Amino acid sequence: MKISYALVSPYDFKGGGWFYRIMMPAEALRARGHQVKFFVAANNTSKEFFDFPDVVIYRGTYPFDPIQQIKEFQKRDVLVIYDTDDDYLTVNPGNPCHADVKKVTEQYVSLVKAVDVVTVTTDILKKRVKRFNKNVVVVPNALNFARFKDRHDDNKKLRVGYSGASSHWEDLGLVLDVISDLQRKHEFEFFIQGMCGGPLIGEIYNYTYIDREKLEPERRDYYRSALKMYEKLKNVKFVHIPFYPPELFPETLSMLDFDIAIAPLKDNKFNEAKSAIKFFESVAVGTACLTSNVSPYKEVANYTANNTYKDWYKKLEKLIKDEKFRKKLADKQWEIVRKNADLTKVIRVWESVFRKFRK
Repeated sequence: MKISYALVSPYDFKGGGWFYRIMMPAEALRARGHQVKFFVAANNTSKEFFDFPDVVIYRGTYPFDPIQQIKEFQKRDVLVIYDTDDDYLTVNPGNPCHADVKKVTEQYVSLVKAVDVVTVTTDILKKRVKRFNKNVVVVPNALNFARFKDRHDDNKKLRVGYSGASSHWEDLGLVLDVISDLQRKHEFEFFIQGMCGGPLIGEIYNYTYIDREKLEPERRDYYRSALKMYEKLKNVKFVHIPFYPPELFPETLSMLDFDIAIAPLKDNKFNEAKSAIKFFESVAVGTACLTSNVSPYKEVANYTANNTYKDWYKKLEKLIKDEKFRKKLADKQWEIVRKNADLTKVIRVWESVFRKFRK
């Protein structure tokens, strides 16, 4: 089968969605004998763009209206899929994408309505999307385990780590007081990986300047949220590792060698439709992971904390103090991830979607 991905831009490779929903599935599809090509969709009227695929997959939102392209593919009996791993209709004010939410949601809804089938990552997201399109299939996020090498597990001092994008300042803020207080009692290093692509102090300077000068009022909520959390971060001893291109992230995660990974997440509509990818990633390199007891984590993770200071403190302290418990937990969590996030199994789900909905 010939499958093409209609990219938003040549720079899609910078986003995590590209890695998990385009790049790794494309690798797996090629390994199973399919032909796969990437095309930048904007203003693309080339013969190859329209003649090549049996299946074309759109995802995200575009700097142009792709509806005419979609109609052209459908005239040619090409199966058109829209893939999404986020609920664009419930984006949080603290998310940097919130500033463009009106434009984004309008295109999102029109794309979901126009295509033959929508693929999503969770059952919650499926229920929300079904009001716009009756053909919605859950294709979970999954990992190519060969990319996620075991960490070295040879730290001289215990490491606790958090990885996240710039949209997760409020989530990280849930546990900063806990980290600060535990550091007064126990010896461990705390790492923050991500949040921005350069030194954190430089990023925060930019946010401060932009907010003070009122340069981007549409993003004020995001900047102020980040600055508020950074004030709390001043009470924490931490090491910051900048954001890496997503394809390099598995190797980076192994190299960072976290003994404990934390995945705090606020309980709200936008977050509950996400996948448990942070849990999968950390566990895949051999790290024990503590998550918030909210969707999507509570459906798969076996060690969670309610979003209270008391519960996060108690659960994280147990991991810090009890090495035997920590290692046993990591082994049990690996069994969960192996069962639920194996791309060699999930790629068959992608193939079943292609077969079922092709005309």
